[in-house]
Amino acid sequence: MTVLALFGYGFIAFGPVTTLFIVTVARNAHEVIAMLCGAFFWLLSLFFTSLIWVAVPPLKNTPAFALPFSVILQELFRWVYYRLIRKADKVLEVVSDDRSSRRKHKIAYVGGMGFGAIAGVVAFSNVLRESGGPGIVGVEDGGSQFFILSSAFAANILIILHICWGVLWFHGWERRDWAAVVITFLSHMLISCLSLLNTLSTVYFLVTAHAIALMLIGYAVHTAGAKPRSLKHFFLW
Repeated sequence: MTVLALFGYGFIAFGPVTTLFIVTVARNAHEVIAMLCGAFFWLLSLFFTSLIWVAVPPLKNTPAFALPFSVILQELFRWVYYRLIRKADKVLEVVSDDRSSRRKHKIAYVGGMGFGAIAGVVAFSNVLRESGGPGIVGVEDGGSQFFILSSAFAANILIILHICWGVLWFHGWERRDWAAVVITFLSHMLISCLSLLNTLSTVYFLVTAHAIALMLIGYAVHTAGAKPRSLKHFFLW
């Protein structure tokens, strides 16, 4: 039963992003590389966050102080990633079959997918591993029996949010649309701080995160100039 649960929770957390990767990214080698680069830059932000966490002793026992540093560094490295992609744009244009204006939005999308995928793996991999048994995680000492399930949904929505943040962040800096930049940063900070409430209940985080994700998906689709015809072309081989 625990092995079946492990696969079930894994599909909840990583099924949607895996599907998006297979349908929209896997067929283009340069986009796969861009996605892996995005994951690498997120890991760099985690590394420097860890250095700050070690260097400043009070942060070790107070997650509320460490979280803002983590968000700031993630968005800083997202900006560095944007600058790198912008400098490599001529090369990407040569190797890409897509010459349309949406090509830059696609790179922002796959970069955000890289950020989100590795963030989801880091956030959920330990919990997922323990769900395979023996025993069940989260039910000791009055813990919720839905702990792993809620963690799986949290990892899934975190990945989706990172995709939206990637699109909006690139659009904001490319078009000097500071509203998109500010919304990306503030929504990321809000989501991260709300995760502190998970010690009380995961309902607050999941409901708020899904509501914000729906709004950001609409905003990201709008900034990318998506239309029914372009969406059909985007998702079909």
